[in-house]
Order: sequence, then structure tokens, then C-alpha cells
Amino acid sequence: MYCRRNFESKDDYCLAFNDNNKFNTKIAELNKYKNVKKIQDKLTKALCYVAFTPKGDGCTEKCRNLYYWLGNELLLNDIEKNSFSEVIGMLIEISNALYERDKCKCIFFTDVNKEKFEKMKIVYDYCIDYDNIKGTLEGHNNKCTKEFNDYLVKANSAYNEIYNCTKNNRETYCMQLKTHVPSCFEKKLSTLKCNIKDLAADEQGSSQYGTTYFDQEYVINPSAFSSSQIFLFFVLPFIGIFFIGFLLYK
Repeated sequence: MYCRRNFESKDDYCLAFNDNNKFNTKIAELNKYKNVKKIQDKLTKALCYVAFTPKGDGCTEKCRNLYYWLGNELLLNDIEKNSFSEVIGMLIEISNALYERDKCKCIFFTDVNKEKFEKMKIVYDYCIDYDNIKGTLEGHNNKCTKEFNDYLVKANSAYNEIYNCTKNNRETYCMQLKTHVPSCFEKKLSTLKCNIKDLAADEQGSSQYGTTYFDQEYVINPSAFSSSQIFLFFVLPFIGIFFIGFLLYK
């Protein structure tokens, strides 16, 4: 999802910063957090990759996507509840250490806990993929698997909650998300629904593409499907059934 292939590139952009003492110091500080040390290299490589981007709109978009990617990695690795905001702050400091003139420097939203970030990410993903989901549903007569229906229920609920928050409570995390996907809050999105399709016996556990691919590592609940994963849920519904045991709540 997002620029995942770039954020997880095998190219190590951090090699250019080996002699950066501030960068190395911040990495050492990041490693003090439980459950972060084992993914520190993965997180910092993504930050180094973005640091090579020229400042401007491209930088803004990459930083925004990187924010949700980094947060998702922290959630996947079960970071302590009280440390989430602090670690995001540390990642900002690493981005600052990597900054060079006319290049990209990311400033992430830190006034958020794990629970609120989860809601932000659910809605962010939903907003980004909304048109694609809607078109796919229409193209398949609004039929889907139970797993994808569960996702829609969860995503719609989270979206309605944050949409109302931006109109009423105006909590900072709601307003921050609104700046990330403003078009999603200009007018309330219509609720997407689908009808669960029962699978025939010969549809289960097989694939016309010779694969049972489902990227569960990046879907810690049915709330952050990439466009390709959305396609799979309609064209290859048995894949969702095959990996139902791996679908966890994000």
C-alpha cells in the first residue's frame, strides 16, 4: 500500500548518512523502545529514502504516506500504548537529522495515541481507496465476501465517527486527518454496502492465477486494503477465505 515498495526498497539510502553523528545518536535512542529495536532498520531506511526527495508537493505526499506506513509498522509490532506518540516524535527527530538543504523533511502528527491513530489509518485508507472500492462494487453487482463486507462495516463506522468529529467535537486528530484527505470531508461520502456472496465448492482454495496470495502482513485488520487487494476480494474471493485465520483487528 502507499509507496510500500519504495519504503521497503532493498536499496539502503541510509549508507549516505553513516558519518552523520546526529543520525546515529537518534537511532541509538530509538532502539531503547521495546518492540522497536527489531524494526528500527526498516523504519530508518524508509526515512532515509524519503530524505532524498526534493522539497515540495512530492515531499509532502511521501511524508503523509510515510506517516501511516510507519504507524502501521508500530502497530504490527505491538508497541507499548504509552510509547506510540513518543516514538513518532523520535522518528521526526531522525528526519530532522537527515535533512539537507532543499531536500525533504517530514513533520508527523504526534498528538495521538494508538487507538486514535488506528481510527485515522482506517479512515485514511478508506478515503484513498473509496472511488476504487465503489467502482469495483458496481462492476461486480455489489457482491463481495464476508471478509470484505466486515471491512466495509468497520470502515464506514470509523469514517462516520471522524466525519462527525470534524463537525462537532473538532478533536485535533480528526482535524489533522481532514487536512490529509480534505476531499473526503468536503461532503459526506455515501455509505458503501455489498451483498455477501456464497462460494461454490469449486471456488474455494483454487486460483485461476495459480496463486493463493493474500498480503496479510500488511492488513492487521480488514481496514487497509490496497487497490490490488480490493480486486482480489471480488475477482478471487476464495483467497480471502483461505487466509481468514490471518485477518486480525488493526
